[in-house]
Amino acid sequence: MRLNHLDILEQCFRDKIFGYNKEDVDTFLHLVAEDFREVTEELDLLKKEIDKKNKNIAEFNGQKTHKEGERKNEFEEITPDIIKEKAKRIINAARDHANQHKKKAEHELSNLKREIEKIKQEKKKLIETIKVSAQESLAGQEKRK
Repeated sequence: MRLNHLDILEQCFRDKIFGYNKEDVDTFLHLVAEDFREVTEELDLLKKEIDKKNKNIAEFNGQKTHKEGERKNEFEEITPDIIKEKAKRIINAARDHANQHKKKAEHELSNLKREIEKIKQEKKKLIETIKVSAQESLAGQEKRK
């Protein structure tokens, strides 16, 4: 016979003269019944979780089998012409990508050349400024003598 928490709570014992204290027995049975109820509820929850997990596993296995079948059909449909077409698309995409990088590099090179020219011009101006300053300084020293 399977007990539930209500069976434990409703259990009655006959009175005996030198038996157990009825209040102690009832208190203990209430504690046991409450624990029993909690364990039963937890067990029910765990059973539901197991069922849910088993269902997920079954669905996953079904999808996996279906996808494997789809892959087989995909491979059966591939022909040399399809492979050539895909290869052409890949090559064209790679060329476009390379051309973009080439244009970017040419633009950066152009900017660098302009900056180099600016720096050369600044260098010439500085050299001229230093020459003029040196000549003025020398001329000033000769006058003081």
